[in-house]
Order: sequence, then structure tokens, then C-alpha cells
Amino acid sequence: MKPSKDIRKLKKLFPNILEYQKLADKHGINDIFQDNGGKLLQVLLITGLKVIPGREGNDAKDESGKEFELKSVNIKLTKSFSTQII
Repeated sequence: MKPSKDIRKLKKLFPNILEYQKLADKHGINDIFQDNGGKLLQVLLITGLKVIPGREGNDAKDESGKEFELKSVNIKLTKSFSTQII
């Protein structure tokens, strides 16, 4: 196999990706590339919310303990989304 010509770009970017993952680890996100980890980190840092560990239930909570189910959408790929509020 022959690497893509873009491998140089990836090698140049990779140290920054590792730093991004270190920041994510600090906030309880194990993989920025799984389960919207990178997007979740961005939302947590912007809002001041804290991640709720695990894959069941809500995603984050505020300082008072109120929990939130976070949703994100890529508007380039999807025109709408739905969710159910219980």
C-alpha cells in the first residue's frame, strides 16, 4: 500500500489532535472521534457544563446538578432532527 499524499498534512496536524484529546481527557471524554466527543467537548467548554460519565441517560450537568441531554446536528448533512422530551 502507498500512503496518500495528504499524509504530510496529517503528520503536521497530529500533535494538535493529541493536545485536543488531552483536553478532552481532562473533561471526561475518552475519544474525540467517537460518540461526538469533539463536539461534546466544544459544548462543555462554551457552556461550562460538566460531562456525566457513561452511555446511559443525560450527557451533561450544570453547577446546580441540573442534567441536560445534548443534541447536535451537522446542517451540511441534515436539514432537521427530532427528539422526544419526557
